[in-house]
Amino acid sequence: MFFSNHNMKKFFPLVIGLLIMVLAVAACQKGDAVSQPPAQPRDNILRFDVAAPFLSLDPSEVDVSGSTMIFPLLYSYLFVPDEQGRLQPDLATSWSYDRPARTWTIGLRADAFFHDHQPVTADDVRYSLQAVLANIQPGLMEAIKEIAIPSDHTLNLCLNHDDPGFMQKIWSVEIMPHRPAEPVESCLPVGSGPFVFASRDGERQVVLTANENYHAGRPALDGVTFYYQPDPEKTWTRLLAGATDIAREISPKNYEITRQYQDRFYFHHYTLEYYAILLYNTRAPLFADARVRRALTQAIDRQHIVDNILNGYGRVAAGPMGVDSPFHDPGLTPLAHDPQAALETMKQAGWTANDHGVLVKDGRVFAFTLLVPEETQVEKTVARYVQLCFNDIGIRMDVQSRPYKEIVSRYSGNSDFQAVLTEFPGAYRQPETMIKGWLPDEQEKTLAGNFHHPEVIRLLSQAIQAPDFASEKAYLVQADSLLAALQPGSFLFQKTAFDVMSRRFFLSSPFSLSHPGIYRLQQAALAP
Repeated sequence: MFFSNHNMKKFFPLVIGLLIMVLAVAACQKGDAVSQPPAQPRDNILRFDVAAPFLSLDPSEVDVSGSTMIFPLLYSYLFVPDEQGRLQPDLATSWSYDRPARTWTIGLRADAFFHDHQPVTADDVRYSLQAVLANIQPGLMEAIKEIAIPSDHTLNLCLNHDDPGFMQKIWSVEIMPHRPAEPVESCLPVGSGPFVFASRDGERQVVLTANENYHAGRPALDGVTFYYQPDPEKTWTRLLAGATDIAREISPKNYEITRQYQDRFYFHHYTLEYYAILLYNTRAPLFADARVRRALTQAIDRQHIVDNILNGYGRVAAGPMGVDSPFHDPGLTPLAHDPQAALETMKQAGWTANDHGVLVKDGRVFAFTLLVPEETQVEKTVARYVQLCFNDIGIRMDVQSRPYKEIVSRYSGNSDFQAVLTEFPGAYRQPETMIKGWLPDEQEKTLAGNFHHPEVIRLLSQAIQAPDFASEKAYLVQADSLLAALQPGSFLFQKTAFDVMSRRFFLSSPFSLSHPGIYRLQQAALAP
């Protein structure tokens, strides 16, 4: 239908009026608000976006990658903590501790089978404990004196030191079949969990299907598809569009928008057990002086970052153990934001301002490059703010975005960088993970940019060899205080994370993407 000039003149005021109304309504809405509820696909496949690429699916080969999100549904465990932290049976039906003999006795169920239809035996469990712990948590492997097998469904773990809490430390070891043939990546990865490996597309996608012969019964889900999506903003958009069902660690801004759809989503928020750190290359002359590193931290207003960049969803970090860690030094508080004190400290270290207000020492300007992961927007915003803080005291910092994998390769066991903005784990249920980052390996390399300090090495080594929890805690508390004083990096903050899941699936337990929480996703069922 076409309008004549006469009709156009007649309807023109009406058209303009409608346009103004539309614009007014749009202006009244939040700038980032979602005008329509998300789509609700009806297939029985749970879709799960993961921010890290999928590497090996062999649990003995990888520690931190997208693959670890897959393991709780592909493999089984001896036991898994419930919501209160109490261990509940999985492959194990019983476990008891003979304290005088320092020996744990574990009984296994007889009706569990791997995906290749072979039974799960005590030999498989021993193999898995040795393979995973030796490569991923060597400190725990060193705690085991011997693993004996009295029968196909019984293990005896004799420890070097008394440890009534040892089962809590090893529950997350995935149980793999002990096969003399091919490594797991040269064939189909085989577990005994609720889902079976179906296919993968390199680092981008992994597909699992329901295990028809699972010892706890076939899951209600037909399958789970994992997608590698490094950009949280894109994951959030996919969640709202119905293209994925699970989004991890969405931004506070997006959480505020999404929570208006409480009837469409499950939410879980918590303080992450790893912290953001501006890691310095302490082997470079620019950062070799601990006084300089402390001054850099004092120059950064970290509370401003938490309040304004994280929208209040986070906490300022003080040291490497992590806030609320049982190994955190209770007397340790974050260095205060004090630019004047930072300038005075820099002066004591030999750095003085030139006519342009730039810090100079022996004719060299204090200038360096900070590497930031290109996949995340929050870290880029933090880097730009840190740049302003340093500029205020006469330090020049260039910010360069690089792929996350490249950045890790530059500082992990390496010193091919000046400074990086990255994240390290704190010391919580398994402090060995934190220790691994700061303790040199056989080649004298550390994951923390090859940082070395003899007293730190002594304390962390003593913690690994400690005969009991109290001794381990004492050493780690001292290490927390010492590393905070040395400031190998500026300990910035720990985020409050927001995980979201579509309510098109019904959950029988509280939603969580912790390792036990992912394990319990096997109980999810398509909502009516």
